Amino acid sequence: MQAQATVRWRLASSFPKSLDTIYGAAEVFLQAGVAATGGKFTISVHAAGELMPAFGVVDGIQNGTVEAAHTAPYYFFRQGPDLRNGLRDPVRSHSADLQLAPQILTAWMYEGNGLKLFREFYRNFNIVNFPMGNTGAQMGGWYRKEIKSVADMKGLKMRIGGFGGKVLERIGLSAAEHPRRRDLHGA
Repeated sequence: MQAQATVRWRLASSFPKSLDTIYGAAEVFLQAGVAATGGKFTISVHAAGELMPAFGVVDGIQNGTVEAAHTAPYYFFRQGPDLRNGLRDPVRSHSADLQLAPQILTAWMYEGNGLKLFREFYRNFNIVNFPMGNTGAQMGGWYRKEIKSVADMKGLKMRIGGFGGKVLERIGLSAAEHPRRRDLHGA
């Protein structure tokens, strides 16, 4: 290690510093890398909007603008369901999709060849992925009226992205993938 030159990369995050738990996962991950290499490999973390828009990080990786990104795959569903599906489904979902519990997902990734499958898929996009956390399910909601049937959902507005949003739109729900993403991500 001592004879090797120092390598410095930049990581563009889709998350602002104000989301300290999620944003902080990148910093913790990278600190471990610095420690493991004796400081010979460092990566600077840049919050959403510092180097590029929050939702431009995959493009930044693919065109070589940055060497690394920290993001959530469901942000890229609109770029094509194949990209979103390969990155996340069916194992974890931000919506009403079927999903594995966080502990089961982690076990599948590391003990059930899940990471191997993801790596094979990501190779098609010139990406090498590393799991850096798992927020688990974020589904459900609070409503002004009681929901007793599918018909009661007609006309409701809900933050639900990707495939789950597409399914609910078919029954009359107004699905928004990121209704407040400007507020959350500065993009």
